[in-house]
Amino acid sequence: MRPESGINLGVIQVHKRVIADICTAAIADIQGVSMANNSFVDGVLGVFGVRHNSAVDVRVDTRNQVSVVVKVAIRYGFNLSETSRKIQDTVMTAIEKMADINLKDVDVSIQGVERG
Repeated sequence: MRPESGINLGVIQVHKRVIADICTAAIADIQGVSMANNSFVDGVLGVFGVRHNSAVDVRVDTRNQVSVVVKVAIRYGFNLSETSRKIQDTVMTAIEKMADINLKDVDVSIQGVERG
């Protein structure tokens, strides 16, 4: 590994889809939580070879600050506020660790409660 220096080697760009994939992977490890996606839209786009995750919305504002909105379903019996905070912490940590991006905020939208 080369030590950091003041030499500018270029620009690193991370696509929104990569950030969404990191969010999806991080949330998959949380017990009692599943992604709430529109399987019809995702399925139709998949037929045309377009990978789309409607459960994660990544937004970049005019000051290049990144915000994430995740749509989830939480299993019946889990505390909604505690689980939502855990989702926020997990997503924020995963994005900072993997992409070195400090998120402005992580919004959790609970789309439903799953039984069984």
